[in-house]
Amino acid sequence: MGTIHLLHTNDIHSHFENWPRISRYLLAGQAKYDESLTFDIGDAIDRLHPLTEATQGLSNVSLMNDVHYDGVTIGNNEGLVFSHDTMNHLYDNANFDVLLANLKEMPHDTQPKWAKNYKILTTKDNTKISVIGLTAPYQLTYPALGWDPIAIDETLDKYLPVLRGQVDIILLLSHLGLPTDEHIAQKYDVDVIMGAHTHHLLPQGKMVSGTLLAAAGRYGENVGDITLTIKDHRIIHKSAIAIPTYELAENDDDYKTVRGWIAKGRELLEQQYVCTLPREITSDEQVYDGLRALKQYYNVPVSMISTGMFSEELPKGKLSRYELLESMPHAINPMLITISGEKLLSLLYSIDEQITNLAQYPMKGSGFRGKIFGYMRFDGIDRQKNGEVLYNGEAIDKGKLYKIATLDHYKWISFFPDVAQAPAKIELNLLLRELMANYYANKYKDN
Repeated sequence: MGTIHLLHTNDIHSHFENWPRISRYLLAGQAKYDESLTFDIGDAIDRLHPLTEATQGLSNVSLMNDVHYDGVTIGNNEGLVFSHDTMNHLYDNANFDVLLANLKEMPHDTQPKWAKNYKILTTKDNTKISVIGLTAPYQLTYPALGWDPIAIDETLDKYLPVLRGQVDIILLLSHLGLPTDEHIAQKYDVDVIMGAHTHHLLPQGKMVSGTLLAAAGRYGENVGDITLTIKDHRIIHKSAIAIPTYELAENDDDYKTVRGWIAKGRELLEQQYVCTLPREITSDEQVYDGLRALKQYYNVPVSMISTGMFSEELPKGKLSRYELLESMPHAINPMLITISGEKLLSLLYSIDEQITNLAQYPMKGSGFRGKIFGYMRFDGIDRQKNGEVLYNGEAIDKGKLYKIATLDHYKWISFFPDVAQAPAKIELNLLLRELMANYYANKYKDN
């Protein structure tokens, strides 16, 4: 009879403030336990942190190298916020395996060169353990970046029978969310699912149809530790705990280390010059600059953006990528929608109905990294005293189609079904702050 520990992290989102304590716990566990494996379940990276942004995620991989992960999978904050080429080189220097069975490289549906479908490990007593990784298959967005996401059930139907014939234990690294994890546990023969994506915390795990589910919340606020007791190559007992990071001891130099990462990122981003601003640009002014930038980019007469997208003023003088990151930390992309006049009027009515709620709404997720949603603003939409609504100076025809330049964030959130249902073209290779960098560089190129 033997025991193996599975140490795991998930959804850290570049919250490096917790990393010193997390890394010490993982390394201490690896040293303390007779046998252990260490995994990350995706969204380790988030471009809101200056060092992540400046290094395009390479700094995160370097830090992960220090704790000797046995396997990681990716989340949407790896797969959807970097270009295809950047993603193809993100793990060039990784000392761990990226496990990902349901994302293929287009056009030939080949396995990405930086990932394996699964891996098989052998314990000291010759128990064979397979580890397979899955990420949320965003069908609307991954293909635009050159990746083909494969359905979850299709992937598991393909690989699980093969693995069951080779191994004693199956572990799943699941960046799919808790509801999907529960579905998998009910339908498939999987021993342990380490979960992520929905930021769920399972302090003592959760048993579903004999499968142990484990998850450590978000932002490195917890570290997961699973115990498997094995006899005759079979699990006879399994349990999970999530240890709050605040309970772990700090070192005297942790604060200095964390601040050093921020400072290094800032230094690198400040070297990326955009233009020279003749005056301070307030967050309110950035809203209207954003509206103009969207209109220019798509060459359409109407744009729409919410005030919460801009968090900080841009100071007079040298403008670098750092100031833009501070004001616009989001993983959000420009989007062009085509909408009928009838649906456009419905959208405007919906915005009016929700204005009080959204003004101070503490928005979270769907790429948003700011504080509140704010107010929705338009350029090219005018409302007359008699109630008539004009699109580029002309009355809206309910049967006509109209184009609006906006952001993909509004397609993913639940507030605006008319936007969610509208045909859309999303520029996944361009973040809002990159759009604004190009706009300001052109506007102030003579300064």
